[in-house]
Amino acid sequence: MSTALRKPIFKLAAIGIITALLPFYISIPAMSAPAKETKVTGAVSLGSTRKDVLKVMGKPNSPLEMDFSYKKRSCEILIVFNDKTDLVDSIIVIGRDPKYGIRGMTGGSSMDEVKKTFGKPEKVVKYKESGTECWYYPSKNVNFAFKDGKVSSFSVCNCKY
Repeated sequence: MSTALRKPIFKLAAIGIITALLPFYISIPAMSAPAKETKVTGAVSLGSTRKDVLKVMGKPNSPLEMDFSYKKRSCEILIVFNDKTDLVDSIIVIGRDPKYGIRGMTGGSSMDEVKKTFGKPEKVVKYKESGTECWYYPSKNVNFAFKDGKVSSFSVCNCKY
């Protein structure tokens, strides 16, 4: 094969290989970025509308014109809406009910279980008087409060820290 023909064939082969590998290369940063949590199992997702919340959760115990509060068995769920968009901005679960969780973590999960699932907290605040310790994972949209080493509440939130 002549040199004049080898260059275009080599160039086409190189373009073909790069094109085939490009989707994999582009997805590498996405795989290493922390996954943002948006849904509470048994409840709704961040960004849900009021209509979505009513459909999934039913009528709240609180007035319909404000944020919604639900009392479900042994826990309370607070759905907070963004004032500008009127979409769910935070979901807070207080208490223990295995129906409501985030990646398998529910009220009563241990600190070790949370650390194994979410990694080392990005910020820790300890409240000596109440005996509560809070773990914040802002890059993952999730926070946990612990009492006696067990999850007493958790939230999924679009809030900036």
